[in-house]
Parts: sequence; C-alpha cells; structure tokens
Amino acid sequence: MANNLRELRLALLLTPRELADRIGTDAAQVERLERPDRELDEEWVEAIVKGLDVPRAAVIEAGADIRGAVERSKKGALAPVHVCPIAARFAIQAMVAKLGGLKMSLSLDEDALMTAVQNVIMYAEGDDDPHPEERLNRLSQALRIASLTILESRGALPGPQFHETMERSLEGASRLIASFSGRLRAEVETP
Repeated sequence: MANNLRELRLALLLTPRELADRIGTDAAQVERLERPDRELDEEWVEAIVKGLDVPRAAVIEAGADIRGAVERSKKGALAPVHVCPIAARFAIQAMVAKLGGLKMSLSLDEDALMTAVQNVIMYAEGDDDPHPEERLNRLSQALRIASLTILESRGALPGPQFHETMERSLEGASRLIASFSGRLRAEVETP
C-alpha cells in the first residue's frame, strides 16, 4: 500500500505543522507518517481523508491522481481543527498519570498516544451541533473513553476514589483543552 502523504501536503502547500493541525497530531508525527515506506494505519488514513478532504485513494494508492484530489479539495474550504491536538495529548497523559500513576503515563508510546488524541478529536468534533455545552460534553466523554481505554489496556485497577478522581481530572483536562483551543474557548465564553 502506497503512502502519498508527503505529496499531498506539498501539493496543498501545507507545512508539517499545518498538516498536523488538520489531522490531529504534531509535526514530528507528520514527519514519521510521511516516510514512503510507512504503511498507514486505518485511523491515520481516515484522519488524513477527513482533515484534507481528499479521497481515500489519494492517500494510499500508488499512482493516485494527487493533482486532481488537491483541486477538488481546494474547491471547498478545509475545516479548521477545533480541539488543539497538543492540548488533547497532554490532557490525556495527565489523566492517565492522575488515574494510573506517573509511571504508566510516561510509558505511553507516541503512536498509542496520538491514536488516542485522534479519537478524542474525531469524537469531540464528530457532531455538527453548534451548541457549546454539547461540544464540551462530547469532549468530556471522549477524554473519559480515551483514558479508560488506556488504563484498561494496561491493567490498572480502579481504587475507592476512582470516580471522584476521574470527574476532577475530566474537569481539569477539559479546561486545559478549552484554554488552548481558541475557537472552542470562544464558543464556551459566548452566551
């Protein structure tokens, strides 16, 4: 399976940072994903298709019509990212540290963490409901799911105060993301 991510980024005149913002990751991960020998996981393919508004074939097929895909993509405006991926990364890592311990949090590999970030962003932004409260609810649910998935995959057992700790962690993580995600913050502050 081909990987045309670099060609797509260059054809769209995007920097690695701009591409990272559109697909919910960071610039260093974009550089890893752009390696032509790298086979993209399904989650990455979907994030790229959604973030760049290009057909799936343009991302993964050798000899794909990159120019045609880019022209179709440029006809419509690319959707901005509403949830800051860097803030989501640190929010997830902070929640795992609070709920499962610092050692567990620091043991998270970048691919697992970036997959969790992508899932949070896709879930939080998956509904077109413009109401800020609904967006915050979706963000809170996404953070809860991501952190619980990580904790469960590493065999963490909940303690007696788990529920209360989870709720406090969600509140802080949501505020962190909102403070770094300007558009989300503006929606929350608007009556």
